[in-house]
Amino acid sequence: MSVMVVFDRFMPPNRRLNPEALAWVAVIVLAIVMLAVESSIAVSVNEAPVALAFVVTIVHVGSMPLSMLRPLFGTIMSIAACTVLPLLGPLVSGVPWPWMVPMMITQIVIILIIGLRAHWGVALAALLGSIAGSAAAVLITHLLVADTRTDGAIVNILIYSCIAGGVYLAAVIIQQWQLIRSQLVQEKENTAEEHSKRVTIEEKARIARELHDIVAHSMSIINIQASSAPFRHAGIDSEVAKEFEDISTSARTALTEMRGLLSVLRNDEGGGELAPQPKFSEIDPLIEKARQAGVQVTVERSGEPIDHLMRDSTGLAGYRIIQEALSNAIRHARNSAIAIRIRGGSSAVWISVTNDHGDGPGEAAKHEKHSRQGLIGMRERAASVGGEIRSGATADGGFEVEAVLPLSPRERSTDDGEPSADTPGTDTSATDKETP
Repeated sequence: MSVMVVFDRFMPPNRRLNPEALAWVAVIVLAIVMLAVESSIAVSVNEAPVALAFVVTIVHVGSMPLSMLRPLFGTIMSIAACTVLPLLGPLVSGVPWPWMVPMMITQIVIILIIGLRAHWGVALAALLGSIAGSAAAVLITHLLVADTRTDGAIVNILIYSCIAGGVYLAAVIIQQWQLIRSQLVQEKENTAEEHSKRVTIEEKARIARELHDIVAHSMSIINIQASSAPFRHAGIDSEVAKEFEDISTSARTALTEMRGLLSVLRNDEGGGELAPQPKFSEIDPLIEKARQAGVQVTVERSGEPIDHLMRDSTGLAGYRIIQEALSNAIRHARNSAIAIRIRGGSSAVWISVTNDHGDGPGEAAKHEKHSRQGLIGMRERAASVGGEIRSGATADGGFEVEAVLPLSPRERSTDDGEPSADTPGTDTSATDKETP
């Protein structure tokens, strides 16, 4: 890992080293080197036939790159080579046998590769199989050739077994550590994703609870008007009176069903949500409270007056968006200057909350486990009324939140009662370009 870090410092960011490619390069280069060394030692020192030694050595060192792709096949080929290669030159005394040093290094590297890339049982088979193969070669030589180097061969096998066993244990431990680490990273990602989904669902439920109060108020007005219409307008036709009664009954039924829906949406901590929901016209007291706390906030209004034209749901969404953006700026940019711009138009209201870098994030913001949840809530609120949210860093290191909240067709009508040129299907993405 440290080698890769050193190389990465001298390479462009878009051409970083791939660990898998680096491993392949290392294995292939080592296989070429060990082919030259192992075959030459087998021929010159152990006096093995040149052709046979070269073929068996190719099989042995070829097991290294093969183990990268097919660990089981690499295990079988390496065990076969470890059994055959000692039989090619068993009569030379004074040299390590049955495990030549290059042969031992090659097999240990094979065990290391298999231990890192395959199941621990396959690597254990490569270890035990190579020991058994070399022991079988010693036994065959002792029985057929009456070789007198049995004691030295046993010591040689024990030395190989100790070294290869240690490498095997290290490879298995590293593999299990990597597996546990990857599972931990995956669990962290799953936890973060589940938390984000839960926050989104909770925010949607909160918005639904708040909108319930607005809708319930409107339904109550419909019920009262329909119930009192026959008394306020004397002499109306009986069929009309029956129609008003049906409207009143439907309104009461809808209110009852909405109360049932609200009981599902309410949670154990929902007692504090019984207070009246704020309106867009109450933004000034919110900003004044922030100023009293020492926050530098400026407000700029332009365009058409929209406070008296805005629906309660749109006003609530605009109020909560400004409140959350203001809170985020205070947490993540201490002592920053915050500018709030509100522009009313015939089709929508544009809201922009911008802050500079200030003194950076506070201690609480630095240790937040899940960031950007406030932006999720703002997007959900804007979407609940058919609006959009855009956010991002500014050129001076600050942050900006822009919201476009469309007005309903009734709200977009002109003072003389004629509808404006805007249609209900106006694309809000096009109005984003007009954001101040």
